Amino acid sequence: MLKMKFAFALVILLIISGCTNQIYAGDKAPETGINNTAVPENKGNVENPFDNQNSGNQPQETNPYNPEPQPDKPLEEFWNNTGFGQQQEFRTTYEFPTDRERALLPDCKEVLFTNEPVPMGKIVSIEPIGSVNPPEHALASSSTDTYIAVSEQGKTTETVPLYAPGNIWITFVQKKNNATMDPEDYVMHYAMCKDVFGVVDHLKGLSPDMEKLIENYKCPYGGTPGDNRCPVEVLEPVKAGTEIGRVGRLQGNFNFGTWDLRVNHEYPTPEKYGVRSLHSSCPFDYYAEPLKSQLEDKLISKRCGTVDTYVKDTLQGEWFYGNATNRMGGDWFYQLFFGPSNIFSDVQVISVGGVISEPLKWHITPKNDGKINRNFSQVKAGSGIYCYEPESKYINYEKGPRGKILVEVLSNSEIKAEFQQGSCGSSFAFSNPKTFGR
Repeated sequence: MLKMKFAFALVILLIISGCTNQIYAGDKAPETGINNTAVPENKGNVENPFDNQNSGNQPQETNPYNPEPQPDKPLEEFWNNTGFGQQQEFRTTYEFPTDRERALLPDCKEVLFTNEPVPMGKIVSIEPIGSVNPPEHALASSSTDTYIAVSEQGKTTETVPLYAPGNIWITFVQKKNNATMDPEDYVMHYAMCKDVFGVVDHLKGLSPDMEKLIENYKCPYGGTPGDNRCPVEVLEPVKAGTEIGRVGRLQGNFNFGTWDLRVNHEYPTPEKYGVRSLHSSCPFDYYAEPLKSQLEDKLISKRCGTVDTYVKDTLQGEWFYGNATNRMGGDWFYQLFFGPSNIFSDVQVISVGGVISEPLKWHITPKNDGKINRNFSQVKAGSGIYCYEPESKYINYEKGPRGKILVEVLSNSEIKAEFQQGSCGSSFAFSNPKTFGR
C-alpha cells in the first residue's frame, strides 16, 4: 500500500511540474556521424511541437503542420500556413529531416527544379560527380555533388547571385571559417519533397532573408547561430528563383548536389558508406527542357558522373585498409581507388590516400590485354600480379610521386597492393604488399 501511495504521489508531482515526453525520430541517438558530419546534440529538453498537449475533453486545436498543399489551394497560401519553422525533433543526420518532418513535405514529382542555380551566362563549366582528389577525396564516393565554376579560381573576388532552383525547404545552414582560400563559407541543405534533398556548399555570403533566418534561430545548447556548436536546423520554405546567397570569390566554384532516397547505389559493404554516397543523384535529372540540356551542355565531359563505380569480382571499385570506412573524413589515409575518370572518357584513375605511398592520383589508358595498365574491370582473382604506371600526357591532372603500383586480386573482397619506384618494365614482383578489403 505504501508503494502504491508513493507511485500515485509521483504521478501527481509530474503532472504539476508540467513534465512531457520528448519524441525522437529513432529509439537511440547514433554514436557516430554520417559522411563527415558531427552528431547533433540530443535535444531531449526541447519541447516537441508534434506532441499532442491536449487531454481529457478539451477541444483539439487544428494542426498547423499540413503534410502537403491541398490541390484547390494556391501555392502561396500553402507557404504561409504550413507552420514550418525551427525544427524541434532530433535528427540523426544533417542530410535529412526526420520521418515526421518528411511527412510534412509534398510528394515527389518528376520535375522539381525550375530555375538555374546561378545565371546561365555566369557558368564557366561544371565538373561531374565522382571526382577524386586525394588526400581528403581519395574515393569517388566522397564527391557526391557536381562543381559549378563561375570564374577562374584565384583570379577574382567577385561573386554572383545564387538562387533557389525550385520550391524548396531550407533544412540546414552552417558557417565555415578558413575552409577554402576565402575567409568564410556557408553550406546549405534543403528539401524538395519527401524523398529528394539538395545541397549548395561554399556560399560566400547569404541573402538578407537567409541572414535573418540565422539571426532569429534559437540555439538550444549555446553557441552562435550557424557556428559549429549551433548549426541552424529548420524547415523554412523558399520559393523558386529567390536569391539565397552569393558564390564565386577566389574559390570560383561551388557544390551543387542532390540525394534521392529512391536511389540506392550498389556497394559490397554499404555499412561503410554514409547517406550521401548511398543516395547521390544527378541534380540536372530534376529539370525539364530546355534548362536540363542547357545545364548538361556545361558539363566538362557531357555526362553527370556517378559515385557508383563498383564492378563485382574485379579490381574496379573502392578499397579500404583495416577497419576504415568512407563515413568519417579522417579515414582517407586508408583508402584506395581504382575506377573511371569523371572527366575523360575511356580513361581510368588510381587514387591513393596513403598506406602504400604518399597521396597520389594517376590517369591511365586501360588496355584489354597484358599485365601492364590492364582495364580494372578485367582484373580478377587468380590472374596474378598486374602493374600500373602513370602516363605523361595526363601529368597536369595528376599529383603525388611517380613510380609503379603492383596489384593482385585475391577475391571480390580482398586485394594486395604495393607502390614501388621505377617503371613496370618486363618483370615485377611484390616486396612488401599491403592487404586491402572492400
